Amino acid sequence: MKNMKYYRYIVIALLSVVLLPSCTDLTEESFSFLTKDTYFTDKSSVEAAVLRPYEHGHWCAWDGDRWNLQELTADHFVWTQKGKHGWDEGQWVRLHGHNWDYLQNQVNGGWVGPYQGIAQINNLLIDFEDIDFAAIGVTEAEKNNYIGELRALRAWFYTFLIDFFRYVPIVEDITTLQEQSSPQDVFAYVEKELKECIPGLNQKPVTGRFNQAAAAAILVRMYLNAEKWIGTAKYTECAQTAQDIIDGKYGAGFSIDPDYRGPFHRSFVGNMSSENLFEWPHKRNQYELGWMYSAHHHYKSSSILDTDGWNGYNGIHLTPSRDGDGNLYNYALGMPFEKYADVDYRKQNYEVINDQGDTRGFFLVGPQYEFDRAKGYGYDLSKPVTGSEEYTGQPLIFVDQVGRFSERPGGRWEEGSAVTTGEENSGIRLMKFGPLPNTYGHFMNQSVAEIRLSEMYYSLAECKYRSGDKAGAAKLLDAVRERNYPPEEWSKYSYEQNLSKLDDQEFIVEWGREFLGEHRRRTDLIRWGRFGEAWWNKPQDKNDKDYEIFPIPSRILNSNPLLKQTTRGWE
Repeated sequence: MKNMKYYRYIVIALLSVVLLPSCTDLTEESFSFLTKDTYFTDKSSVEAAVLRPYEHGHWCAWDGDRWNLQELTADHFVWTQKGKHGWDEGQWVRLHGHNWDYLQNQVNGGWVGPYQGIAQINNLLIDFEDIDFAAIGVTEAEKNNYIGELRALRAWFYTFLIDFFRYVPIVEDITTLQEQSSPQDVFAYVEKELKECIPGLNQKPVTGRFNQAAAAAILVRMYLNAEKWIGTAKYTECAQTAQDIIDGKYGAGFSIDPDYRGPFHRSFVGNMSSENLFEWPHKRNQYELGWMYSAHHHYKSSSILDTDGWNGYNGIHLTPSRDGDGNLYNYALGMPFEKYADVDYRKQNYEVINDQGDTRGFFLVGPQYEFDRAKGYGYDLSKPVTGSEEYTGQPLIFVDQVGRFSERPGGRWEEGSAVTTGEENSGIRLMKFGPLPNTYGHFMNQSVAEIRLSEMYYSLAECKYRSGDKAGAAKLLDAVRERNYPPEEWSKYSYEQNLSKLDDQEFIVEWGREFLGEHRRRTDLIRWGRFGEAWWNKPQDKNDKDYEIFPIPSRILNSNPLLKQTTRGWE
C-alpha cells in the first residue's frame, strides 16, 4: 500500500478504550500515531526499522516450529513424553514417526513464520520508495546496503518455504492475495534477488546483519539442494560459489576457527568468531535463545548451569543410542552421541572451566552436579543434583537411553523404548549453544552462528565427492575436523589419511556431527535420499504420501482461495 499513512512496524500509540456503564462500547480512541513521514527522520530511525525483521528472523530459525520441523522429524532429536509431562496431544510422537497432518501446529508455523518476516520486509521496502534518504543523512551506499540486507533476509525466509512446501506464493504486493508459484519460479526469484543485492552489501561482517559472504552462502544452500527442490542439479554452481566465499571474493578475514567451541560459546557481541559469516547476537532480557534452553533442559537445570533461576521444561534430547539393556542399536541413522569418537573434544560432558566463560564439551551426560558458585565455574562434586519426578531424592543421571527404568521390572517398563516412555533423566542434552553461567554476567549473552564458513567447506566437499573427487572432499572436511581431536589421535580419524572411510554413509554422519542441532538435519537427509529410512522408534516411511514435503496447512488453504494442496497424498 504505497499510500498507506501509518507506519506498520514500530507504532508508538496511546489507545484508550472508553467503557460506558453498560460495558458494551469498546470503541478505541486514538490519541497519536507515528507515520512513516514522522518516523523516518534520521539514520538511526532507518537502522531501527531494518533491525526489526532480523529479530523475527532469529525467532523464525531458532524458536520453535521451524527448528522442530527440521530436527524433530529427523534422526538426531526427539521430544519424549516423560511421565505426566510432554504428551502435548501427541504432536511430538507424530513428528518423530512421520505421521503429521496439515492441521499440525508446527506445519502451520512452518508457513506462517517465514511469511510474517517477508511481510515485514515488503512493507519496509514499500515505505523506502518514498523516503528522501539523502535528506535524513543516509548516503546512497548506505541506502543500497539497507535495501540489500532486507532483500537478502527475505531470500533467506523463502529458503524455508521452498524447502518445506515447494509450491508457495511469491509475495511483494501486500494488497492482494497471491496464488502459488512453482518451485522453479520461486528458486529463480530468490536466486535473482540474491545476485542483485550482493554487490550493494557490505563485505565487513557485523553481528546480526547480512553481508556479501552471508548472502552468497544462501546461494550455496540453494544450489546444494536444487536437485531436490527443483529437479535440476546445480552442484557446479554450488562448488564455484562456495569456493569464491572461501577464497575471499565476498569479503576477506573469514577463516575456520581453530577452536571447536569458537563459533558457539566464545562468540560474544563485538567478538565474532572468524568462522561465522552470519550470527545472531544475544543479550539477557533482550534477544535470547530462550526457547531452545527451556525446551532442552531439565526442571532443575538452574542448579547445574547457573542460569539465574531459569529452569527448563525437560522436553528435547538426543535420540538414544542404546536399548534398555545398554546395548547399542544397529540403526544406520540416529544414535548421534555414539557417532562421536570417545576422544572427540565435543563428546565431553559440558563444563564451564574458568571465570571467563570458557567451556568444554557439547553435552550434558551422566551424573549431574551443582554449579560451583563459590568459584564461579565448574561443578561442586560434593553436591549431586537430584531428580524431582521419577528420581526424587536420587542422583540425576542423564542416560543415552529411553525407557521406564524406574518401573523395572513390570509396569510401563514392559512397553519398551519409545517416544511415549521417557523419564526425567532420559536422553543426553545438547550444550553446543550454551547458555553460559550468570555468575559473571554471561548468561544468554553469547551469539549463535546461523551461517558458518565450515558449511561452505562441507558444501564444497560434497560437490567434489559427488563428482568423484574423494581426495579433494577429504581435504576440505579435514580442514574443519582436525580441531576436534587431540593431535596424537588425529591420524586415526583424518579422512585424508584414511580415505576408504569416506563413503556415502560416513558423509551423512559427518554432516550430522559437525552441524548437530543447527536446524538443517531434515534437509540434509532428504538431499541424500535418507529421510524415509527407519531409525529409533520410527519405521521406514510409507509410500502413500510425500513425506519429504509438508502439506500446505489447512488454515492457510482456508484463508486464501487461490491456493491448492500440492503435496502428493494430501490433495
